[in-house]
Amino acid sequence: MAEVAVGKRIRINKLQQQIMLAVLGASLAFGVCLVLVIFLTKFIIFNTKVISEKDKAIDSYYSAIKNVGICIDNNKDGKYTDNELDKCQPNEIDVADIPGTLRYNVLVNMTENNALESVARDSHSDCYDTSGNKIDFGKRYDDATTDEEREHNMYMFKVCSSLRVIPDALPASYNAEALMSSVNKIFLISGLQPDGLMPDSGGASFSNNGVSLVAIPITLTVKQPATKAQALLDNFYKSIRLFSFKSANYKWSNQLEVSATGEAYYTNQVKASETTKTVYASKEARKQASGNAALVNNTVDDVVNGGGN
Repeated sequence: MAEVAVGKRIRINKLQQQIMLAVLGASLAFGVCLVLVIFLTKFIIFNTKVISEKDKAIDSYYSAIKNVGICIDNNKDGKYTDNELDKCQPNEIDVADIPGTLRYNVLVNMTENNALESVARDSHSDCYDTSGNKIDFGKRYDDATTDEEREHNMYMFKVCSSLRVIPDALPASYNAEALMSSVNKIFLISGLQPDGLMPDSGGASFSNNGVSLVAIPITLTVKQPATKAQALLDNFYKSIRLFSFKSANYKWSNQLEVSATGEAYYTNQVKASETTKTVYASKEARKQASGNAALVNNTVDDVVNGGGN
């Protein structure tokens, strides 16, 4: 009986060991599977973020092409296939085929605006013939027989175009000569000569409705009868170029003396540039990247300032 009991005990111990090994194996397999599931879940989530950001970038790219009018969307789905982009020739597109785009609004709506065109033509006497009629420089360009004639007519077409009003109204750089020319024209229209006129260097920058502007301080002094002085200020406000007068001092003697301080403006050039966005797998990864960047910057500052060894 004792031998039988010992044999059963041995078999029971072996079965317990086998069960223990099976449980350990199952636990190990479960742990490995759990780690893999977590890893794959994070991997899928991260790649979903990357794909989502890529889709946003592609949509922005498509929107820019459509809004500017660079290419034609043949199937009208709001997207551009590789074949459409390969065949895209912006300079060969008829703007009539891209209504509502920036190019259409500028090259069609604005160029056909008679009020803007009259402002551009009236500022250049060469835009009219000796009889006071408008010169069609587009037709002259088509009829030109030499490169010199075509170049001249193209230049005059731009000068007399309504589009010329845009850089005249809001220049893209500080240009004291152009500013003085605009001011002198206002004085001539008013039948006056300035007693003092002084533009200063560019002033402070600020943003107006998302447009970056730079102020050009300007000071003028006029000694004229009250009606002429007031007419001069009125013509400044009617000018297509924006003038903003901050203060004015009036002195009465035999005539009215006006000393006014104001600003003209120009806008900084805006260049389209690509931006790079980093997608992080988690908040911890973002914090770690920020910490590493700060550490690198501090190390560079120490080296530059002589603090590094």
